[in-house]
Amino acid sequence: MANYKVTAKELSNLMRLTFDNTTGEDVVAEVLPVYAKKLGGVEGILKALAVDKHKGINQNDFVDRKNLFGENKVEQDPQEPLWKLMWEALQDPTLIFLTCAALISLAIGVLVEQKPLGWLEGVAILFAVAVVVTVGAVNDYQKEKQFRDLNAKKDDVTVTVLRDGESSRMSTHDLVVGDIVLLSTGDVVPADGAVLGRNDLAINEKMLTGETVMKKKSSEYVMSSGSVDSSPILFQGTFVQEGEGRLVVLAVGANTYQGSMEEKMKEAEPGRSILQKKLDAMTDLITTVSMYVSIALVVILLLRMAYAFYSQKCCFEAWDHKLHWSEMLGFMITGITIFVVAVPEGLPLAVTIALAFSVKKMLKDQNLVRHLSACETMGGATTICSDKTGTLTTSRMTVVKIWIAGQAHNSAAEVLKAVPKVKTQLAEASVINTLFKTFLKIEKGITAYCGNDTECALLLLADELGDGYNAIRKRRPDDEAGRRCISFSSDRKRMSTVVPAPDGSSIVYTKGAAEIVADLCVEMVNADGTSVPIDAAMRRTVEGAISDFADAGLRTLCLARRAVSAKDGANLSPVELETGLTLVCLVGIEDPLRKEVPQAIKDCQRAGIVVRMVTGDNLQTARAIARKCGIVTPDDPPGAVMDGKTFRDLVQDENGELKQDAIDRIWPQLRVLARSTPLDKHLLVSGIQASMITGVAQTVAVTGDGTNDAPALKKADVGFSMGIQGTDVAKNASDVIIMDDNFVSIVCAVKWGRCVYDNICKFLQFQLTVNITACALACVGAAILTESPLNAIQMLWVNLIMDSFASLALATEDPNRVPGLKEQLLDRHPYPRTAPLLSKVMVRNMIFHALWQLGILLFLIFAIGDVCESGESINLCAGVPYPGGDFFTSIRSGRPVDFDLGLLEGVNTCVPKFDPANTHSFFLINSPAAMPIDASGLSYTGYVPLRSKEYCQEVHGCGVKSQHYTIVFNVFVFLQVFNEVNARKIHNELNMFQGIMYNNMFLIVLFGTIIVQILLVQIPGLNTAFGCTDLDVYQWLVCIGLGFTSIPINFLIHFLPYEWISLGSWAGGLDEAAIDEVLETTEEADKTDVEMTAQPQPTMVHVRNPDGTEAS
Repeated sequence: MANYKVTAKELSNLMRLTFDNTTGEDVVAEVLPVYAKKLGGVEGILKALAVDKHKGINQNDFVDRKNLFGENKVEQDPQEPLWKLMWEALQDPTLIFLTCAALISLAIGVLVEQKPLGWLEGVAILFAVAVVVTVGAVNDYQKEKQFRDLNAKKDDVTVTVLRDGESSRMSTHDLVVGDIVLLSTGDVVPADGAVLGRNDLAINEKMLTGETVMKKKSSEYVMSSGSVDSSPILFQGTFVQEGEGRLVVLAVGANTYQGSMEEKMKEAEPGRSILQKKLDAMTDLITTVSMYVSIALVVILLLRMAYAFYSQKCCFEAWDHKLHWSEMLGFMITGITIFVVAVPEGLPLAVTIALAFSVKKMLKDQNLVRHLSACETMGGATTICSDKTGTLTTSRMTVVKIWIAGQAHNSAAEVLKAVPKVKTQLAEASVINTLFKTFLKIEKGITAYCGNDTECALLLLADELGDGYNAIRKRRPDDEAGRRCISFSSDRKRMSTVVPAPDGSSIVYTKGAAEIVADLCVEMVNADGTSVPIDAAMRRTVEGAISDFADAGLRTLCLARRAVSAKDGANLSPVELETGLTLVCLVGIEDPLRKEVPQAIKDCQRAGIVVRMVTGDNLQTARAIARKCGIVTPDDPPGAVMDGKTFRDLVQDENGELKQDAIDRIWPQLRVLARSTPLDKHLLVSGIQASMITGVAQTVAVTGDGTNDAPALKKADVGFSMGIQGTDVAKNASDVIIMDDNFVSIVCAVKWGRCVYDNICKFLQFQLTVNITACALACVGAAILTESPLNAIQMLWVNLIMDSFASLALATEDPNRVPGLKEQLLDRHPYPRTAPLLSKVMVRNMIFHALWQLGILLFLIFAIGDVCESGESINLCAGVPYPGGDFFTSIRSGRPVDFDLGLLEGVNTCVPKFDPANTHSFFLINSPAAMPIDASGLSYTGYVPLRSKEYCQEVHGCGVKSQHYTIVFNVFVFLQVFNEVNARKIHNELNMFQGIMYNNMFLIVLFGTIIVQILLVQIPGLNTAFGCTDLDVYQWLVCIGLGFTSIPINFLIHFLPYEWISLGSWAGGLDEAAIDEVLETTEEADKTDVEMTAQPQPTMVHVRNPDGTEAS
């Protein structure tokens, strides 16, 4: 194995040291002692790594270097298998409780009751748990796989590498320390390293530092006036904006700066979301109340039993161990059954379905959701801190203003229409004086920039004028005889190119800072293509145009030309050539707003969300862009726009700690933070989240694409990273990846977040109404009738309706399909984080719908049904019914016989217990009328009790199918079916049918439930299993009609007041202390983030672009 004189750790530390120290003072004090003195600069490092800078490494050393310095990839933790995700999903407290309830129900149904279908309730709950666990785990597995596939595809690119003196193309994953990589315009730097030899590289480090300024590179540090002009170190993930050069790889994989950040940013397991905590609290409350109700019911039944003994009622004349212990066990079973029925096992399923449905739909809206909780959280967002470049803007510099021949125009099309005769001069002035390493290329039908963004904008202008830049370059090639290029100078603030003219003379093309180049012009191009002198009035007009462009936040250039002799063109100095110019045009260049952004900003403002722009641009440009998209208005106070340094000075104390009182004075009116660093973004997010000056905690969403944005992304309630420009570190730190880098996609996330929240609330409103009715009915049945009017399998079907089917129907509303739903979702302010899940409107609806349903069902149970002996069938009376029965129908009662007969005065149906003193309790058999026993001649004389041993153990009640109880069951189901339509609206809307035809799943579930209900009542055998009997047409019409009453009743309930309802924790609300406890799960990770952001940030310095403009 080769012996290298430098270690991977030393090189990795050098990368970190270089990144953390960028000012001239810090470089001299911290970097140069290590880089230049200890390691000997690039030459010393090459020697220590045994690298020939002309030939690269020896291919035979590849394995040794890979083993010693590592691979060029950050090893991801293996994706968790599906079974493990399912096990983790099963740790949900609600699911654990449901599993226990199911096992208890199974044990009672199979071992105690020993009924043929006693196992169904327990199996049904276990099935619901299995569905929740499976859907949740599969959804998590798929979204993680999507994320990994996305990263793997993006990372696996090829680069040109020099090995053994030969160039070859290979995957970036095959790079090792010591490799020499050939870089050119448009390349992404594949590893950390140092520049070799002479080069003209200009690097965009925005994805690491957040700065958009190009950084010049050289093989050694070049410094002047105490500042760094160029440096030798390149970082993985940065972009070659222009130029060519060679890179020696010094750190790969986890040893790169970006790799080390990625390792540190590996996420902790997310805790339970606020919505989940609210649902947990509600489930706990329902469970507690159900437990007390069940206990109270058992106590009532026991008291009734005690009273029966006291009153010496039938079968309670004396204690019978076999009989009465069994009856007491039955009371316990009844209590547990009601407890199980009341458990909202559909809640986890509804949440899972709603989130899984929205995640798949959000992907179509360009949102790749990494953390499911982000869906619901985004619906409550109150603030969005957005980047500018690429999110609000197109991330492509474009000529948006052209001043030519005394007039300003907004596009090339306007120029062609107004002054067509100058288009060739304008196109040539735009193209000829640009670097050939700047060009445009088409990728997937989209024009991509390569090289200097400003020059690319001029090339695109030439294409729009109809004189394609490629055609002009073919006429004026780079190696054209007589061509002379005068590079940009920060002193001159301009650049020029001399090219030969057809008549043998030369033409000088100049472009640069508008105010400088315009002062050098003595003539200007007129509308007819000729040149006219610039008089004093026209000079003021030109200066006014430049001022207007600057006020609009545009990067303003002046394009000029001049005819000179061939001799002068070759020999005059730049200063001599660049005088007496003819002004061709002024161009205003900017990264334009996306067309859809202003409306998206309005949507956010209408939705009660404040959009704050956090950008590295200067104040003037930031303010101009913010005005265009509507983030700031002329009426906003001065504090609406602030620069990063001022912000930091105001909100940080001398120890770097956040001053909450200071930030509380700033953030409510702050709309634009300009010249900001990732540290500023983190401070802003932290301060807003911690603030309580509005009385309600804020929910903050943040966008970011750079590695240094990762701490703010993790700190935010919802972090959005960019799918196109975002780094791997930013994506790993985010909750949602915006696939198209477009702000509109963030608004879509808000829309879906609110839709998910509403869908879950719709299900809650429906399920809790069914729960109240079912539990009340079961309690009344058990307390009065001693048995529930609905048997176990009927309750199972009701549970399916209110759990699984309702989850599918109510949790899958699509705002992209239903007309007006998107606008409705964005027309209201966000829910406060502490707001209960149940609103006052929902509680009112639940109470009155449950009362209406109970009224109908209790009337059906107690007010109809003749009390009589069974006739030809169980539904017909034998003879005349007892007085005091049903006055509405001729159906025989399905209530327990003991209950019905107990209500009849003067009718004693109890067979008395054997008592020799009571002659009504036995037959007396005396000799000679002895009763023969068998053929042997033996006979029996004595008492024969009239009450058999099995008399008190006979099953009393509705276990036998009857039309009476079938009607009760049928009406119960149809009340729920029609109330499911009502449950679609939770904001007191009057029209519950609005948009119903656009929800296919709802219609399928609704009509599917009705069809199945008809089948299980009418089909012989199936109805027997459900304890039902078939009904005639009249009875069906009555059942459907009574069920349909839920619709008009909902209309009446709409007008009932609801302000009197007092909501509390019982309605699913959480106080701030509980929410803080939920959020504590991320605090440890966030502390690490803060430490990383606390490192020295790159200092912004003024630099000059090749076109003569300033940037920072």
